[in-house]
Amino acid sequence: MSVLRALAMGLVIFWQVVACAKVIATEVSAPAFSLAELLAEVATQSPALRSKLHATHAAKTRAAQAGAFEDPMVMVELWQAPTTLSRLPLMVTLRQPLPWLGKLKARSQVAQLDGQRAQLEEALQKRSLTLSAVRAYYQLALAHRQLEVQKQNQKLLQVIVSSVDVRYRVGRAELAELLDAQEATHEQETVLYELVREQELAETELLSLLGESSQRSLGIPQLNTQLAPLPSLDVLIEEAMQHRPELFLGELLRKQAHAKGTVARHEQAPDFAVSASVMVPVRGDMEQAFTVGVSSSIPSFSLVKSHAAQREAEQMEQTAVQDQKQLQASITAEVRAAYLRVSTVHKHLTLHRDDLIPLSDRAVQAARAGYQSGKLGLSLLLSATQRLIQQRLSYERYLAEYGLRRAELDLAVGKEVSP
Repeated sequence: MSVLRALAMGLVIFWQVVACAKVIATEVSAPAFSLAELLAEVATQSPALRSKLHATHAAKTRAAQAGAFEDPMVMVELWQAPTTLSRLPLMVTLRQPLPWLGKLKARSQVAQLDGQRAQLEEALQKRSLTLSAVRAYYQLALAHRQLEVQKQNQKLLQVIVSSVDVRYRVGRAELAELLDAQEATHEQETVLYELVREQELAETELLSLLGESSQRSLGIPQLNTQLAPLPSLDVLIEEAMQHRPELFLGELLRKQAHAKGTVARHEQAPDFAVSASVMVPVRGDMEQAFTVGVSSSIPSFSLVKSHAAQREAEQMEQTAVQDQKQLQASITAEVRAAYLRVSTVHKHLTLHRDDLIPLSDRAVQAARAGYQSGKLGLSLLLSATQRLIQQRLSYERYLAEYGLRRAELDLAVGKEVSP
């Protein structure tokens, strides 16, 4: 009777294993969302990006401030009033400062470059946020896929425990084997704990990028990455040199340093002012009179300041030139590294899709046939099935990494991330 019971339980276990090998069930508890939807939400809701946008608008107003004339001055004074107060000449003066030709234009050009600089910094902030969002998105997608596969692995281990328990009850297995199988099941639970933590961390990172402080479920990210051929490395590097905002910012810093040197040279010139005064007698029989004058500053002590500012601007311009060269080398290395990562992951995907997964699938079919004929044990079938699931898990992992690496390559080249 015990033998019949063991055979019946073995048959039930067999059909459970076959069901686990054929399909990986996915429990959908939240709506799916795509990478394009996430990036659009980050672009519209991120406080960091909106802060940069306001800073850009503020910087664009500096040129008008720097290029404006100073306000005219009105003076009302008693002019050469006698001590007897028999005559009180009242002098009304209007004075307008006039800087040397080119001073206001040079100052305005420096401030105008501030607006362009803020705009480029906004683009860099958007690139940084996009990269962080892409990484968190694929981390969340991978965590979801790993949870699904690991739950199935846990079911397989539970099947193994049941199989060993049946064999132990009929005297065909040792107690140590049953304890080992139970221990493996509990170890699988620790893997699930880690994956749940990775999922929550990825959601927390995405909510932080969106500027949200409360915890909520974002849904299930779609992982539909398509393999595509890559352009040549030389083409990608050339595109990076034409599109990366860091290079534009470096060139802008060089221009701004040069413009500051121009301002320093113009500041060595004197400043002028024109004035006109009208004298109106308040008391006495004095005649009305007027005064017209032109005044000029005497460049003396300010020359030390302007010469030092000019030397500083020249050194800053050379610094910007050298930084630009280093930046070009760094971007070249970044593009090359991203290209190599994409190529390597592409090879892994091709290997799993064309070789490893088909081989594991055939191994499961062979083990299933051997188990049905009584030539192989249940443990071998379970082992082959678990290897197939692990190969599929690796494929999902490399597929998520491929999407991430392609996004990193797009950003390294200076293009928009492909959905």
